[in-house]
Order: sequence, then C-alpha cells, then structure tokens
Amino acid sequence: MTEPTPASASRSARRAATRKKRRNVIVAVAVVLLLAAGGVVVFSGGGEEQVAKAEPVATTTTTTIPPTTTTTIPAAASVATTKVPDLQVFDAPGGTRVLTSFSAKTEYLAPRTLLVTEQQGEWLKALLPMRPNQSEGWIRTSDVTLSQNPYKIVVDLAAHELVFTKDGQEILRTGIVGGAPRTPTPLGTYYITDPVDLRTRPGGAYGAYALGLSGYSDVLLEFNGGPGQIAIHGTNNPELIGQDVSNGCIRVDNTAAVAIATQAPLGTPVVIR
Repeated sequence: MTEPTPASASRSARRAATRKKRRNVIVAVAVVLLLAAGGVVVFSGGGEEQVAKAEPVATTTTTTIPPTTTTTIPAAASVATTKVPDLQVFDAPGGTRVLTSFSAKTEYLAPRTLLVTEQQGEWLKALLPMRPNQSEGWIRTSDVTLSQNPYKIVVDLAAHELVFTKDGQEILRTGIVGGAPRTPTPLGTYYITDPVDLRTRPGGAYGAYALGLSGYSDVLLEFNGGPGQIAIHGTNNPELIGQDVSNGCIRVDNTAAVAIATQAPLGTPVVIR
C-alpha cells in the first residue's frame, strides 16, 4: 500500500471534513425535531454516548367547577314590641331629635309592634305605621322586646295572588281583590299591626277577619272615620276575586283570611308588589 501524496492527502482530508459537517448537520436537525416532538434524543459528545430525555411541554388545563347548590333559609323578620308607655322615635341612632312617638297600644288595642330593618348597637331602625308609607326611624333597644317572626306575606297585584309562607315554605296561596284604578293598593313593604276578629259576623264587608297593616292609602286620607289604613281582610263578595275594585285594601276569601290571621303574628312582613 503506497503512501498518499500531499495533494491527495489534502483532498482526502477535505472530503472527510465535508462528510463530518454533513453528519453534524443531520444530527442537529434530528435533535431539534425530536425535542419538538417531546421524544428521547441520543447524541454523541466527548467520545461517550449520552441519553437525555426531553422535558414534556407544559400545558394549561382549564377546569370548570360547577356551582354549588345550597339551600338558603330566609332570615326571620326581627320584630320590636314596645314595653314603655310612650315609644319615642328618633331621626338617628343616639337620640338627637324626636320624630314622633307611639302609644303602647294601637287604636284596636293591639300591642304596639314595629318591623325592624337595621340594628346599630343599642339602637334599632324600624318601619313606622304612619304616613308617608315606608317611613323609618330609630328606637332604643331598651324600650322594646325583640322577637323573631318566620312568617311572610307576598301580594302580587298583577297576578291577583297572595302567598303566605313560613321559613320560606309556602303555607297558603290564594286569589285576591286589589285596589281600583282610582284607589290603588299602595306598593311597598308593610307589616301586620292590627288583627281584628270578625268571625262572629262574617257577612260584613270585611269578612271573617281583618288584618290591619302599617300602610295607608295614597288617595283616601280618611275612610269611614278612620285614617285610610289598608288591610288584608275577608269579603262577602268572593266572586270579585281576580278584579281590581277595592278602596285599596286586599280582599281574600274568608277561609284564607282566617287561616292567615290565626297563624301570622303581629309584625309579619307584607310585601305588596
């Protein structure tokens, strides 16, 4: 075997270098492709064969958690019953100015009861049984006895319907007569102030029972010698249920009136909408 000449050796060296570069390029391309695919790469370096596992590409997974369904028990109404002869009502907690005062008994001799809407320390904010409707004022906690009332009445004038509930559970649903267009039933939140038992003479215009409310007619400032107080009461004309013909009161049939009155205590909220 003869020795190569310098020229041929140079040519051989160049060809060998070219082949090595091509191999390196091919290996590099393969590495890039395998990395992109997340696979296993085998490469040479330092005269030793090394194996490296490519790290997996991080991915973000969005998981939608369905809402949790819970049963919410409606909060009972907080009711304040006076325990003083003269219940003073102030414009703000702290007793800076007296707005009005109420006797210990109503005109129908029921205990004076207010529906509480807020408490700040020793002071209570309450709905007042007076004009204008939805009036509120502050009373001293020490002047009243607080109790919880789980009952509620909701009147839907458009649907001509009354729903009576306890702890959010329906007790009774019944049709109503609403106020006539000229004497509409006022909207808002009120409460029972004066239950009047008429079961001994149920044939009258107020039926078997009348529940006086803390609200008043916006049209009639006086009615039959009274101040125009609205009420939920029975009727001697049940065939009118579903119509708007009253002077602002809410009429129900006598059976419903008695069922409500014998369960709903003073201070029961009445929402008219």
